Amino acid sequence: MAGGFEPVLFRIAGTHTNVSASEETTLQLPVTDAPTVWQLISFHYVRSGGSASTYEPRVGQTAAWTDADINERLGYSSTAVGTPINDVFSRAIPCRVAADGKLYFRPGFVTGTDNDGAFEFWFRKARGS
Repeated sequence: MAGGFEPVLFRIAGTHTNVSASEETTLQLPVTDAPTVWQLISFHYVRSGGSASTYEPRVGQTAAWTDADINERLGYSSTAVGTPINDVFSRAIPCRVAADGKLYFRPGFVTGTDNDGAFEFWFRKARGS
């Protein structure tokens, strides 16, 4: 790359078992100097079981943020659970991470407490952060 800049990529993946509509999963990024900006470059979610028929995945910069507030960095409209999400963003989504290196993910199942799935996020550390 020009100027010798080598991007730092970081993957966070996991599974959900018996997730409810309000479940929030902590995404732990490497802790460096805070605050740090990471760019969300890819998101993948596959629902593997449960009673919900739709879901609305969301990512926020603070725990227990309010949907559609300034701390929400990614929010999907209602999607049928049979439709996996596999997005590589044409423009990275900047996420400001506090000193603890955490972001928060809600799979957003609309109903039930028995929903299962698997997630994968890819982040790139923003240059100069």
